Amino acid sequence: MSRERPRLLFLINSLNPGGAERQLLELVRSLDRDHFEVQVVVTYDQTDESKAGFYREMSAIPGVTLLSLHKRRGPLGYGSSLLRLHRLVQRFDPHILHGYMEGNLPVLLIGSLSRKRVVWGIRRTSADLSKMDRISRILQEVMVYLSPFTDLVIFNSEAGLRNHAQFGMRAPRMGVVPNGFDVETFRPDPGAGAQRREAWGIPGEVPLVGIVGRLDPVKDHPTFLRAAARIATKWPTARFVCVGNAPEPYARTLRDLAGSLGIGERVHWPGVCQDMKSAYNALSLLILASTDEGFPNVLGEAMACGVPCVTTRAGDAEALVGDTGLVVDMGDPGALAEAASILLAESAPLKAARAAAARARVCSVYSTEALARNTENLLASLL
Repeated sequence: MSRERPRLLFLINSLNPGGAERQLLELVRSLDRDHFEVQVVVTYDQTDESKAGFYREMSAIPGVTLLSLHKRRGPLGYGSSLLRLHRLVQRFDPHILHGYMEGNLPVLLIGSLSRKRVVWGIRRTSADLSKMDRISRILQEVMVYLSPFTDLVIFNSEAGLRNHAQFGMRAPRMGVVPNGFDVETFRPDPGAGAQRREAWGIPGEVPLVGIVGRLDPVKDHPTFLRAAARIATKWPTARFVCVGNAPEPYARTLRDLAGSLGIGERVHWPGVCQDMKSAYNALSLLILASTDEGFPNVLGEAMACGVPCVTTRAGDAEALVGDTGLVVDMGDPGALAEAASILLAESAPLKAARAAAARARVCSVYSTEALARNTENLLASLL
């Protein structure tokens, strides 16, 4: 006699390009379909701006239903979207409602009305409330207050769990499932890296040091650029690349800073790259200069491609790189530059060994398989 598969409904704002959205895609793709029946619900429809997102990939996963609440922008759209969510829950009758980020509060409301198990997925890490805007601070306080009414809260980093506990979050159960990385997509590919360098107009033989992520103050591009200026004095042929986009006023500020540091002609600003495997493979070294992170995807993706990394101690970055890279304090361009110079100066055999160790660490500890199995174990414990 066959046993009924538990039904699992995920709710996320959208599947536009982003780290959390990619992680949900990888999780759903890797969940054991013999153990769970899965439905994914997005709050907002796909827009023209999100064509590069994950809607198509999610809808193409066998056995997964992707639906939208068709929410209108603005507060007036909440009532109708919550009603649609309630109807979907009644029709699908899930055993577990699993929110992701902005989907957490709606699944608690509907889950309470429908007497369903409720799981929150929290990816915010910062312990500094001053970095949040007023609305974010209010929502944070509301979530802390309501957390005892959930069944489980899953964080993607130990830092996130620790900081939320300090805020006063007291869910009945709280656990950590680190991000997982698609090691088939993100893998060493020198040919793709060479083509990306050619597209960027960067010679194949020069050291290329990169930072990947949206151009946002929390990513601390100014410290990266100041470190780059120091690296340039020791490595006169080195080039630097900032992969990511930003509102023009901030991007212009960063370009002006690079010019004032004397490296304006050596820093490249390609914007968003749709083929990140080729971008990572183009690098000699990745630097993460962030002052606040959860579990930084760029480190895991770069490591899976065999790229050595220098990172600050933001979030769980130090745990992720282990002994395959170098870790420095935040906001210290001198330390970043020194660590980068150490890795750039390594012999070819040492670089090859470090690259192999970085990829092996991701494959063995932070694969999408590990992401799925760890999540399944936590969800199964609710049932």
